[in-house]
Amino acid sequence: MSAQDQPLRLLGAPGSPYTRKMLALLRYRRIPHAIIWGGHQSPPPDLPTPKVKLLPTCYFPTADGDVEAMVDSTPIIRRLEREHRERSALPDDPIVSFLNDLIEDYADEWLTKAMFHYRWAHKPDRENAGPLLIFWSLPLLPAAEAANWSAMITKRQFDRLYVVGSNDVTAQTIERSYERFLAVLDDVLQHKGFALGARPAAADFAIYGQLTQLGLVEPTAAALTARYPRVRAWIDRMEDLSGLEPSAADWMSRDEALHACAPLLGKSGASTHPSSLPTPPPLRRAKRISKPPSTARPGPSPPSLIKPSACTG
Repeated sequence: MSAQDQPLRLLGAPGSPYTRKMLALLRYRRIPHAIIWGGHQSPPPDLPTPKVKLLPTCYFPTADGDVEAMVDSTPIIRRLEREHRERSALPDDPIVSFLNDLIEDYADEWLTKAMFHYRWAHKPDRENAGPLLIFWSLPLLPAAEAANWSAMITKRQFDRLYVVGSNDVTAQTIERSYERFLAVLDDVLQHKGFALGARPAAADFAIYGQLTQLGLVEPTAAALTARYPRVRAWIDRMEDLSGLEPSAADWMSRDEALHACAPLLGKSGASTHPSSLPTPPPLRRAKRISKPPSTARPGPSPPSLIKPSACTG
């Protein structure tokens, strides 16, 4: 079996939007793969350690029989495009492809702020996420021990909300942005079913990855998403598009893409541009969201899978 014919192995977690992004893309592109559920706190012993420990980590077989660990979903997708030509997720037209890059970046870099905010900022969401993060990785852990780990990781993640810019001042901006995004996406999907045509692009998989959490896992965000049944159904369909038979004609033309995606592009620009500016003094002094009480006993760092430093795409 040649290196290219070997299944691509991935280390990832169900609660990692970038893991879900990559799995859906691999299914659609019919690229053989094998997912290893877990995290870098207990990595596969026979596989190399990446320079930066992010999820997912993809282990590419090399021509000389070795294995190369690679992280960051965007360059991984571009590498797969070079190695596998069929069922591309990148539009042929350079302008449409550029639009794809913009939307993919918006999902990876801005929507993920909403994902982390909704996961940890509100008490019902924290209480939901803590146990899931433990059992996604350690399904056999005894209940009492899992509860202790869950309390520890919840406190730690809540204390790290500042990493994605979530605090009492920015919370309303993040939440209103997500609500506007849902309305815009609902409109975009009415054109041809996907962001840039009748076939999915990398941008679709990036959006899907974040929505697997916002639309399905986080209770507060999921309730908002349910108000848009077209979007909610789209999340389910995106999970496995291996049966879709795309053609080159399924991509939108430049004019079609610019017209259909104008609201989404405007949304991404309005959302992401302010975050690229230096934080003004009032925001730097903003009071963080009220801290939850800790019920965990002191101990070693919990086996965290989903945190800002381990999930960036």
